[in-house]
Amino acid sequence: MTDHPPLTERLITLAKHPQFYWWCGHVCLVFNALLYFTSVLSLHPYTGYYKRAHAGSLISYGIVIWKSVGIPKRFDMEVIGNENVQYFALAFYWYSYHPITVTLVPFFIFSLFHMFAYIPSAIMPVLFPEESNSPIAQACRSIKQYTDEHHEMAMQLAAYVEVVGVMGQLLLGVLSFQTSVLALIVFAHFLRLRYYLSPYTREALHDASAKLDQWILPLANDPRRWAQIMCKVYVNVKGLVIRYGSATSSTTNSSRRSSSGSSSRTESTHRRA
Repeated sequence: MTDHPPLTERLITLAKHPQFYWWCGHVCLVFNALLYFTSVLSLHPYTGYYKRAHAGSLISYGIVIWKSVGIPKRFDMEVIGNENVQYFALAFYWYSYHPITVTLVPFFIFSLFHMFAYIPSAIMPVLFPEESNSPIAQACRSIKQYTDEHHEMAMQLAAYVEVVGVMGQLLLGVLSFQTSVLALIVFAHFLRLRYYLSPYTREALHDASAKLDQWILPLANDPRRWAQIMCKVYVNVKGLVIRYGSATSSTTNSSRRSSSGSSSRTESTHRRA
């Protein structure tokens, strides 16, 4: 039997690593998001849970940024193109804004996976260093297998929530005068950056565009005046969005190349912090 340091010493060693606090940020987000979702369903939303959930994401992304790029001395394209910087900025904006429940969902999905992925790789080996064939070890292997098998699905789900859920909620909020236009502009710019950096976001945007085309473009042949106007407005708005998205494509592509090795929420590097 291999001699291991005492449990207290192992825990102290674990707590000295920044990755442990990265994991604590994810735990904070997951549990406070669950509490906030529960309070919303009970028709008594508590803003404190929402704020603490986004604070957890700020902790996690802040640690990843500190480990990957350090403390930025100037915000050049390499820093702005870093996916963790983008998500940190977005989380800070949502933290500062009034609660919009759906904005928590993408962060919750990824934090849930990161939280569980860290348990078999770091937490359990510290608590049970010799349990190689025990039920605990088997549970750890099951957790790892599950997170690995469903990782791609989670990335895609979060992208669809961002494109359809968050953007849809912001559009409805602006049209009903419940959300500021600035929030819509901030998130639209974020999605533009994600379009060039994330294949999941590209797929979600293409699918959403195809569905809207399928629903709205046939209205051009509708004899009713309002249907033709709606179709024309949609075509013009889509053209503006396409031009807006491609306006800085060369700059974004260069930042994408410079940050291709950086960690992100949607990549395995972010798991390791």
